[in-house]
Formats: sequence, C-alpha cells, structure tokens
Amino acid sequence: MKYKTTVSILAAFILAFTSLSSFAGQGQGQGQGQGQSGGQNADRAQQVDRDRSYDWDRQQDRDRDRTQDQLQMRDQDIYGHEFMSDQERDQYRANLGAAGDSAEANKFQLQHEQKMQKRAMEQGRDLVPPGQGPIYGGEFMTVQERNEYREQLRTLGSEQERQKFMAQHQEQMNVRAGALGREVEEAE
Repeated sequence: MKYKTTVSILAAFILAFTSLSSFAGQGQGQGQGQGQSGGQNADRAQQVDRDRSYDWDRQQDRDRDRTQDQLQMRDQDIYGHEFMSDQERDQYRANLGAAGDSAEANKFQLQHEQKMQKRAMEQGRDLVPPGQGPIYGGEFMTVQERNEYREQLRTLGSEQERQKFMAQHQEQMNVRAGALGREVEEAE
C-alpha cells in the first residue's frame, strides 16, 4: 500500500509539475509573443523606412540619369545643331539638364526651336530636325517651304495624320513637276 501511495503521490506530483510548467510556458509564450509583436512592428516600421529611402534613391538615380543623358546628347540630336556654335550646344545641354520638370524642359525646347527656325530663315538654309531626311519634291520647293513642311510634319500628332499630309504634299509636288515638264526625284 505504501508503494501505491508513493506512486500515486509521485504521479500527482509529476502531473502537477507538468501542468504548472505548461501554464508557466503559456504565460512566457504570451509575453514573448507580445514582445515579438512589438518587435515585428518595429521591424515593419524600419522596413517601410528602408523602402521609402530606397524609392527616394531610385528617383534620384533616375533624375541623375536623365540629366546625364541630356548632357551627353550628341550634337546631331539637338534641333538646329548646325546653326549653333560648340559653346551654344554646351549651353543648351546645361540649360536642358537644369530644367526642373518636363513642363519647364518643354518650354525651353520650344523657345530653342523657334530661335533655330529664325536662324535658318535668316541664313536661307534648310533646318532638318533629327530623324528627318530629304523631302519628296524638295527641289521644287523654296527653303522656307521645306522648313515649313518639316516643322508641320514634325508637329503632327498621329502617324495617320503624317501619312495623309505626306500624300497631299506628294500630289502637290507632282503637279509642280508636271507644270515644269520634269519628274520628281525620289527622296532617299
């Protein structure tokens, strides 16, 4: 009987001990969970700060890259480059790079284009925008007409409008050439 009592007490003791340690573990787990939750919130806040910082750095890199691209622009990519001195082209790049936003850059470029158009007219020379080449029937046009044609073609909004404009122009040049008894040389 003593043996049964000892085993029963020992079993009760072990049971009580495991229950107690289990209860204590839950309390610690809750405390740790709250600590982890607080730590997780702090980690999340730090991650958000890092993300914002990363986004800011990326935006600064994009702005710096855009400025570098504008500064490294080839002479041929500048509208009216053939009417500018080296110093004016360098100043153009610097001014374009210093433009604060796209609206300011667009305003600067529009003013520059008007200035180059005026120079071309004063010198009686063609102003060929980047990406444009010879004009169909250009030999039957005045310098002013060629410059106006190029400018109008450059400012048309859609490809469909450009195609229509070029088709009308081609008809006009064919009429002019026919009136002179000549043929239009194909533009390359």
